[in-house]
Amino acid sequence: MTTWSGRTRDGTYGLLIEEKVLRTLDHMCRDAGTVETGGVLVGRYSDDLAVAIVREATPPPLDSRRGASWFRRGVAGLRDELRRRWASNERSYYLGEWHYHPAVHLEPSQTDIGQMIEIRDDRNYHCAAPVMLIFGQSSDGGECSIRAFVFPRSCAYAEIARLPNNSTQRTALRAAADAER
Repeated sequence: MTTWSGRTRDGTYGLLIEEKVLRTLDHMCRDAGTVETGGVLVGRYSDDLAVAIVREATPPPLDSRRGASWFRRGVAGLRDELRRRWASNERSYYLGEWHYHPAVHLEPSQTDIGQMIEIRDDRNYHCAAPVMLIFGQSSDGGECSIRAFVFPRSCAYAEIARLPNNSTQRTALRAAADAER
């Protein structure tokens, strides 16, 4: 498993998910088995604010609720966790949400879309374009499939399409992330 990088069709928004985060997400999804799960994405933006760099994915807060076809992320302890990350030497902050569908169906539901728009519009999150990752178990039981979306104020949402490993855009996203270290 390597880093995952993508960009919206219009090139406005980029996303880079570090390899260690992908491994963590894969473990949390596998552990969830046949029920949905999720959490929060934490990281930074590139200097030009064009690339969200995901450096951490939190497990579901203890007050989260889940079922075979639904997930409601809780909030227990989340505010303190995010404050600690903001105050640390390597400042990081809320970038969005992730959740897992135990089936291969990776479409955001109307509930998902509504929640992301609420988050985008809630000034307490300080996130004008939150990202949502949806993971789904592959039909062969291998690596999870991933789809990414961004919810900017300019439109309801846009998909962030994965870039091929050998693309120059992918190299540029990686360089932006490396500059943030």
